[in-house]
Amino acid sequence: MDAEILGTGAIGAISVPDSKPPIEIVADGRESVVREFVTDGSKPQVLSRYENRRLAERAVRKQLSNSRYPCALVWETTQSVGGLLWNDQFKRLQVTYSQLLAAWTVASATDEFMFCALEGNQQATRFAKSIQRDYEFKHLEIQTKAGAVDRIIDHRFLRQSITDSGVQFTR
Repeated sequence: MDAEILGTGAIGAISVPDSKPPIEIVADGRESVVREFVTDGSKPQVLSRYENRRLAERAVRKQLSNSRYPCALVWETTQSVGGLLWNDQFKRLQVTYSQLLAAWTVASATDEFMFCALEGNQQATRFAKSIQRDYEFKHLEIQTKAGAVDRIIDHRFLRQSITDSGVQFTR
């Protein structure tokens, strides 16, 4: 009877959405440029230009809340980051146990999208770490079967303290 109601293949997997890179605000003397953050040496895609950094930051905050960009780096100089802005949808990725599915799920805390459901906690955690890296989630929260927080893994920008005074690196 269920097959008649749902039809064959009505319930199935949906493809994972494409990830986007972080964006950055770079002052180039007379204006502030908002562009995609790249680390592979390719030319970054410029998204917009503003008269000053304050206008760029205001626009980026709005853009983050209305887009799938995970975060924005605000550069103080060519070698130091002065701040990080995060999209609320990318603040926390969770590994939780679902009684309904009898499986460990990996999903954003604020989104309706579930990346996967797996039988083993270790397998789900390993997959969640790669999702955190690919989608630039700020925190990965791994819970126990009872729902308590077991551990939290911070984004690489936070682990490396890129906004601390004196920390420098090249783009």
